[in-house]
Amino acid sequence: MIPLLDVWSRSPLSDLSNVEIVLLSVLAFGVAYVSGMVGMALGVVRFPLLIAFGISVPIAAGVNLAVSVVTAVTSGLEHWKNHRIAFRVVLLIGVPSFIGAFFGSLASDLIRIWILLSIITLVLLWSGLVALARALHTRDSEEVRDESIQLPLPSTRRLFLEITVGFLIGVLGGAVGLVLGTVRMPALVNVLKLHPAIAIGTNTIIGLLVGASGFVGKLINGDVDILLIALLGTTGMVGSYLGARRTGQMNTNNLRLAIGIVLIIVAPFMGVRAAIEFPN
Repeated sequence: MIPLLDVWSRSPLSDLSNVEIVLLSVLAFGVAYVSGMVGMALGVVRFPLLIAFGISVPIAAGVNLAVSVVTAVTSGLEHWKNHRIAFRVVLLIGVPSFIGAFFGSLASDLIRIWILLSIITLVLLWSGLVALARALHTRDSEEVRDESIQLPLPSTRRLFLEITVGFLIGVLGGAVGLVLGTVRMPALVNVLKLHPAIAIGTNTIIGLLVGASGFVGKLINGDVDILLIALLGTTGMVGSYLGARRTGQMNTNNLRLAIGIVLIIVAPFMGVRAAIEFPN
């Protein structure tokens, strides 16, 4: 059994001051709160924050995935309790996403990653602006009533569309090494025409499954830190739960507005990643 003192000395937390630890915890809470509210893991935001605090890239990646998973559990439970999860869509998008991610990872050496990341950046900006425009030009003051939200009826065309969307996003995510919940969200709302509240809950569960599979690989490679996961996971779980509760208190337009704002904020992070990958 490893002594607790040894666990602390090996953890990146031992290199941080008390003020930095508190600040990192608060930021993790804030990211998780927004994540739970809009149904996007926001690992693309959390990851550079961890790097900024001096956490090594492999450990930051493993911790980021772990925190994304545990925060999705608490927010996912809240969305499930309030009937905001379309399990049919989870299945028809999640499974093809896994398959697509496999092929995308195989083809990653044949594709210029910075081009794909640049495309993702433009998609996020465009999707965010569309969401903002719809929210600002539509009058909707009613609160979300989860029990009254209806999932579009399945049809052959719709089932094909859901599978295709899942596969293509999986290929793209596998090629660039990201879960891409931020890309999946506008696809759920704009392409599959899901109600924003259902899209938020559904995307949370898909992100949970995809993130868990990615974390297994990091765990096998040893790219994790238990103390850092425990700290950020705890504050993140509280934040994501409160954020998910906030989803049920917002009207449809405010949900669109929140999704649009988050997409526009996340886009520059993707742009920076694209610049780092250039000219690979």
